[in-house]
Amino acid sequence: MKKVLVVDDDPDILEVFQLALESENYTVYPLLSPRFIFKTIKEFNPDLIILDIMLNGMDGREVFKQLKSSPETDKIPVIMASARYKESYISSQKHNPDDYLEKPFNMTEMLQKVNRLTEN
Repeated sequence: MKKVLVVDDDPDILEVFQLALESENYTVYPLLSPRFIFKTIKEFNPDLIILDIMLNGMDGREVFKQLKSSPETDKIPVIMASARYKESYISSQKHNPDDYLEKPFNMTEMLQKVNRLTEN
């Protein structure tokens, strides 16, 4: 069973991701803060990370850069999510995620993106 780590500071959004992904037989680890993301990755060993950009006290883009600059985590696909930023802005950045979700997101589209990135 494929494993997805979801990092979002909104418990309601985490629950939506978790319910949708578990209904498609993914194992989901919901994380409210990226503070312990590297410890969580080491223990949970996710096949994919869904990472919100606007996190309480932290910038998801900075967390993403740390993930991609570490040899232990640089191969894990990342979908970045945001209600504030458009996909064109994210794709214009130096470090691009593997995919992007604009909130509010379409459930079918989100699951297609997750399926595509966890099949490889």
